[in-house]
Amino acid sequence: MISKTIAVLAAAMLVLTTSGCVDNKTASAATGAVIGGVIGNQLGNGDGKTAATIIGAGAGAAIGANSAN
Repeated sequence: MISKTIAVLAAAMLVLTTSGCVDNKTASAATGAVIGGVIGNQLGNGDGKTAATIIGAGAGAAIGANSAN
């Protein structure tokens, strides 16, 4: 299920980027945030699950934005 979600979001970002609606840095940051959030959510347990999701999303967004440069 998660891999399908990531694939759909990545395809949507690809369409938005190639159509000119979103610049590459924004699309990369958004994609990174989604992937990082999903990974963080999988790694977190109990009360730490929300924190792990937020940290994962932030780290993913930063990595995605930096990789677009």
